[in-house]
Amino acid sequence: MTIDFDPKLFYLDYIKQNQVEITDTATRQLTHVLDNCQWEQPQTALEWNNLAVAALIAAEGCDNSLTHGLYAEIAFDAVQAGSQLNSHPLCAAHLALLNCMLGNYSEAARIAFSAFINNLQPTYTEGKIEPGIVYIPPLTRTHVTNGRSEQLQRILNTDNGYTQAMLMLTEVLCRTQIVLDNHTGLRLLHLMNQLMPDLIFPKIRLGIYSIGSQELEGLIYLHQASDLELDHPIILQSLYLAYLDLDQPESASHWQKIGIDYASQRLAKIPWQWTQLSIDSPWTYIPFDGGETGTIEREIALTVSASLESPTTRCLLAEGDWFERELEFWRQYIQPGMNAIDIGAGVGIYTFSAASRVGVNGTIYAIEPYSKAIDCLHETCRLNQIKNVKIFRNAIDDRASISELVLQSSSEFNHLATRDDSLDSAVETEVVSCLTLDDFVDREKIDRLEIIKISTEGNELKILHGGDRTLAKFAPTIIYNSYTTKGIDLAVAQYLLDRDYELFRYQPYLQQLIPLANESDFTEVIKAIAIPKVEPRE
Repeated sequence: MTIDFDPKLFYLDYIKQNQVEITDTATRQLTHVLDNCQWEQPQTALEWNNLAVAALIAAEGCDNSLTHGLYAEIAFDAVQAGSQLNSHPLCAAHLALLNCMLGNYSEAARIAFSAFINNLQPTYTEGKIEPGIVYIPPLTRTHVTNGRSEQLQRILNTDNGYTQAMLMLTEVLCRTQIVLDNHTGLRLLHLMNQLMPDLIFPKIRLGIYSIGSQELEGLIYLHQASDLELDHPIILQSLYLAYLDLDQPESASHWQKIGIDYASQRLAKIPWQWTQLSIDSPWTYIPFDGGETGTIEREIALTVSASLESPTTRCLLAEGDWFERELEFWRQYIQPGMNAIDIGAGVGIYTFSAASRVGVNGTIYAIEPYSKAIDCLHETCRLNQIKNVKIFRNAIDDRASISELVLQSSSEFNHLATRDDSLDSAVETEVVSCLTLDDFVDREKIDRLEIIKISTEGNELKILHGGDRTLAKFAPTIIYNSYTTKGIDLAVAQYLLDRDYELFRYQPYLQQLIPLANESDFTEVIKAIAIPKVEPRE
């Protein structure tokens, strides 16, 4: 195989850019691996692994989608060739990682778990095998910046290929979980923390998700993280929120005061803005990707619930971004001058990802029925001086009415009352005004509409029924929840197909749209993407 890049140079640059500190022994080991690899004609499984890693790094640095795809293809072919030789576990680790990056979570979990179990015996009984080079994808877009460096440092300072593979496989297994605040996710985080006890990032995630799952002993992991790096804003904020949830304001104030002291010494203010809020504030601020202004990426302070009981707060603190891969498509699709409607906006994950991207000539219409989420939306606009977001406290339905919003312990699962709901005195509700999508568009005199995002708990079909004229007139791209707590919603899919839409899932990493042709194609698809076949009517 002939390749047109310098793998050794790419990897050394990768180490340098990620500020990975490796020991003198590990440096000599790395030099030996890079100098002695047969890059152009790999013979061993380890050499195929090393080629795949170099290609993944080259792909990461590519702006051109065609070149990015070619490097990704080299990487995939290389790990498959190496895995077939079945002589070095790093190949299986990177094959699982690639599947995970492509959104093939079930296949990634199958490969990674099988390799992990098969690797246990030789790791503890067969001595050492030659180490290789490894690739860790970027962990987030925003404020959790040191996780990749930590893990690379831990793996590259290991002189045993078996141990390297165990660490890589654990990381991949965690990535196969779309969300980590569940039983399986917590098991894997405990495993990662056990194998990497000296790393901060696993402790932050384990602490946050444990507390969110009512395993309050998870506080110990946040305290351990603070012992390792006290001046980390996310560690301090997480401890602050955890003690607020425990109704221990004095302990919460202790961590806030430490945060205030560090905030006064830092130039970057957004990660520390939460320290300026009163202890009885219903919300907190978390750094978030607010899009780009010109060529400069804009970070904003997103207003969210001041509680680790909120899945949104947990995810943004632990991961630095929202977990849905379709958000990447939304960010790429939104262009200057566009108009977008965000139905079920929540606290504004999609709304504020788009605000800077549409610019001064575009508008984001954020529609949300829950009063506390509405307060968060307004506060984010005020705090960040965002002018092109219009906020509406409404629910979108198939008819105009006054309805009740059934409130759940996690507001992300709030829904309009149905006949199946037993609305006794124990059920908390809010009265909300409902209108159709068509009525909303008419009322706001929207004259162009490029994209709609719908996030509701099972009300998608009614929303579309009430938007027939809007869909016919504007033919907007639609991102909607294809999977709800009741399962895959094929009725919505059929409705859109009948109206000349094509349905796709978004494949991350390669940034491609993959057609959804059968029910089985919807597996693991959180949000489907509907693209119109025809141009909108004049």
